[in-house]
Amino acid sequence: MNELDNEMRHKEQTPGNPRREEGKEEKTQTVEERLAEQDEQIRRLKDQLDQRDGQLDSVIGQLKQEVSSALNKQAFFERETRQFKERANEELLFRLLEVYDNFQRALQAMEAAPDSPVKQGVFLIAKQFENLLKQEGVEEIDCLGLPFDCNRQEADCFEMTDRCPEGTVTDVLNKGYTYRGKILRPARVRVAKNNNLEIETEEP
Repeated sequence: MNELDNEMRHKEQTPGNPRREEGKEEKTQTVEERLAEQDEQIRRLKDQLDQRDGQLDSVIGQLKQEVSSALNKQAFFERETRQFKERANEELLFRLLEVYDNFQRALQAMEAAPDSPVKQGVFLIAKQFENLLKQEGVEEIDCLGLPFDCNRQEADCFEMTDRCPEGTVTDVLNKGYTYRGKILRPARVRVAKNNNLEIETEEP
């Protein structure tokens, strides 16, 4: 019994097997290497993601520029088309005004005439013409009794009078019209000129 106890004690006191210790160290190194490799792979993946994010941002930026350029071209085309239509409408409406003037003259000439189907027909056509012009944005320039405005009127002649201040429009010889806020045809008018001012200018 003593010999068995001594052997067991000797085994307990004997250091561990060197091969087992080396195996543990190798396993520890292998785990560390794997962790390092995984960290390296994760870093590479992050780098690749960052590169792709940069490429994606670049592509998105180019797409935004192309979309902005296309929208600008579309807006330019629409603006040019609208302006072309407005110019074409201005020319057409300017010509129609001459026809409308003729209807107005016909109505003035027929005022003293008795009612007849012809007179009523001319009146209805002139009224339809007037409504059509209003629908298209044509408006008559109001100038009678107002100060002369060279931007909207043309002075055809002067009238010597003291009944109103000098520069007042006393008569409209040919009506003027605007088209969507722009002058389509200026009005031809007669403008007041005061006698007292004329006399004063003649004094030496």
